[in-house]
Amino acid sequence: MTSFRLSWCQHSLLAVLLCLTAACSPDYNWREVRPADLGLVVMLPGKPAVLTQRVRLDDLELVMTMAGARVGELPFTVACAVLPDDLATTRQRIVAAMRAGMVRNIAGTESSSRDVKVKLIDAAGAVRGEVDGLRLIAAGKVQGRPVQMQALFVAQGRRACQAVAVGEHLPDEEARVFIESLRLLVAGA
Repeated sequence: MTSFRLSWCQHSLLAVLLCLTAACSPDYNWREVRPADLGLVVMLPGKPAVLTQRVRLDDLELVMTMAGARVGELPFTVACAVLPDDLATTRQRIVAAMRAGMVRNIAGTESSSRDVKVKLIDAAGAVRGEVDGLRLIAAGKVQGRPVQMQALFVAQGRRACQAVAVGEHLPDEEARVFIESLRLLVAGA
């Protein structure tokens, strides 16, 4: 049985999700960003705050970089962990740990999940391929309040990434813009 020790989730990532220091705005000011050290492109609804720290996922200590922005009480966060190797089994283990940890963070239950394709692009934005990802929707509670979560989990090479939007009144359209905008950068393509 795979172990999912995710103490960092309750302390660090949830704190980032709920207490980002990025500027708050009543409006969605969507912008395409390429957060440093993440190797991806995503649309965020404001200027991102970035945090890098060591985390433990499935008994592996990894370096994870997170970037996010919020609108009111709604955080939109992307995070990528650097993996020790590029084996498919390692990617699968870590993606499963990320998924389980995020659902656990909201004491939640998944209401739907589906396989999706995530585009691989070069530095100029040209599509260089696709990789499999998993999109899910879950509902749960944070600090006694009901919340909804929409998330995308994807891994490629030596990285595993997640895009997560959480909130009490999470608008489907805004979550869709965020989740569907995620593209992974590939070097030397």
